[in-house]
This record gives sequence, structure tokens and C-alpha cells, in this order.
Amino acid sequence: MTRRPLSDAVLVALALGLGATQVQAQQAPRAPRAAGPDRSAPDRRAGPPVIGCPSLANYRMLMRDGAAAAAAHLADPKADHLGCAALARTEVTGIVDKVTLGGQSYDCAGVRGTTACHWIAPGTIPEAPAPAKR
Repeated sequence: MTRRPLSDAVLVALALGLGATQVQAQQAPRAPRAAGPDRSAPDRRAGPPVIGCPSLANYRMLMRDGAAAAAAHLADPKADHLGCAALARTEVTGIVDKVTLGGQSYDCAGVRGTTACHWIAPGTIPEAPAPAKR
């Protein structure tokens, strides 16, 4: 029979007259309490996510078959997402650029945590009012 050394907590408990089961119960890890809302879950109050890409060419390729097909493509973890992602609307800071290419308009939205804007469908995100001039 192999003997295992007793931990310091068990030795102290035995010296104080506590049972080993009480010590083990005290040492059981506790589940972490939630400090706030889960930031990885999309914010349902802000509406559905927006599909965006840092490259306009990649955005056009991804959206070629429509938004539903693009969403299905992004949901596939094995697919090449071309740098594109479904962005929570709370991550979008506003429209920073616009372009019209081949008769189709596109907006480029600023995204928190990055300096690169992401190309999205026009009108998806409301534009912030222009600052008042003095």
C-alpha cells in the first residue's frame, strides 16, 4: 500500500480536532460568480449582428449570394471567412467612409478595438449627426 503525505491543511485540521471531511469540504473550489453580463454573448437589445469585412473586395465576394448565405458561411468554422465577421451592433462606432462601386453603395463602419473600418451594407447602421459648426 502506498502512503500519500497529508497536506498541511489536513494536518492542521487533525491537530485542531476537525475531521478530514470538513477540511476537504472547505477546500472544494467554488464556482466563479458572474461579475456582470456575459460580454461574449450578442446584445439582443441592439439588434442582429452586422456582417462586415476590412476589405471591400472580400465583402463583395462574401455577399455575392446574399446575406443569408454569408451568415451561413461565417457560421461554418472550417470555412475561409476572408477576414469577415458578424459584428455586434454595440461594437460599431459609426460610419467613417462611403464608396460607390459598380452602381452599388457601401459604408465602412468604425469598430471598437481596431483602427480598420469594416465594410457593411449601406443604411445598416444609422449615421451619427454631423457636429454643429460654430
